[in-house]
Amino acid sequence: MKHLLLIVILIFFSYAYSKTILGTAEYVYGDAETLLDAKAKCMSLAKQDAIEKFATFISSESVVRNYVTERSEIVTNAQGLITNIKVVEENIDKATSRIFYKISAEIDEEKILAIYEEKEKLRLENVEAERLKQEQRLEADRKAQADKLEHDRKMAEIQYKTKEMESSMFLNTKDKRFWSKQKWIALGAFVGSAGLGTYFNYQADSYYDSYQAATNTTSAIDNYENANSYKDYKNVTYSVSLVPLGYFFYSWYKESQY
Repeated sequence: MKHLLLIVILIFFSYAYSKTILGTAEYVYGDAETLLDAKAKCMSLAKQDAIEKFATFISSESVVRNYVTERSEIVTNAQGLITNIKVVEENIDKATSRIFYKISAEIDEEKILAIYEEKEKLRLENVEAERLKQEQRLEADRKAQADKLEHDRKMAEIQYKTKEMESSMFLNTKDKRFWSKQKWIALGAFVGSAGLGTYFNYQADSYYDSYQAATNTTSAIDNYENANSYKDYKNVTYSVSLVPLGYFFYSWYKESQY
């Protein structure tokens, strides 16, 4: 009883997912062919006609239409799934060597659709995989471009700072040379003015000695006046010498800043 119930269930599901298809064919056979061979060929043509009609029908299904398959491919896939072939009408005219067959058969439409559902799934997976690859390529290109821009920016910054440093070093060197020159000029001016003051002091002392040794009034007055004049020259010269001395120390300080 259980086995019978199982068989009934299997038959029910088999018919639930099967589609009845019809096919017709007419075949004219020659003298060299036997009737049996001619009937077999006509049956094959009727079967082929049924399959092709089914292929035309199922081509309208969305999953098949989305896959964009060739009709011949549907025929090829359907040939292995046709079952329960029955002769609906048979007509043999021996006078005209004509055979006509009308057949019915069952074909599992669900299995055919499942084939294309799987193919469509694979197609969509390939499309998605290609899309992801394209995104990865674009992301890699974008990152490479960003890295290049960042590298160029850093190189430009380094070049700018290098030029700025070279320019600063050049200006510093130029300024240092200037203050070094000013220092030595100031020192020379100080030494010159101090030397001149020393000379004036020597002359003042000499005239003062002559004044003290003078034997007459006229000579004494002249020597005295000359001694006082040279003392004034000495004082002015020593006072003036302080200016280049101060400038010498200022130039020395400025030079040390570079």
